[in-house]
Amino acid sequence: MIKVTRENKYKVLKPELFKDGEVLLDKYPLWINMNMHPHHICFVKDFGDKDDITYGTSNTTWLGFNPEANELKLHCTSYGGMCGFIFSEEDLTRKDLSLSKNDIECMEFTINLIKELKDNGIIEVAK
Repeated sequence: MIKVTRENKYKVLKPELFKDGEVLLDKYPLWINMNMHPHHICFVKDFGDKDDITYGTSNTTWLGFNPEANELKLHCTSYGGMCGFIFSEEDLTRKDLSLSKNDIECMEFTINLIKELKDNGIIEVAK
């Protein structure tokens, strides 16, 4: 079962795939964040419509490849980036949680992203 916590770090097995301007697995456009030290190769996906972004109710999945440490960092935020967003794969099936459409889309996307990176031998997920 996949769990997304505040700071998720994965060992990268294929660092050559993380290049500025490339599209990872033909789906995830990468860009370099020059404001981080060391510079990270990043991917960001927002969940929500224009109003969600305007009023701070959007969710975001962010990942950044640190080439010096050869690790991939991943985290999710809610409320327009104001709050960390933690969850497990199991949370998608729980009936006692009230999840918004943005929450569900962010959770499903992030879990599938981690699985896809693992299944393609790009990252190592600790047991």
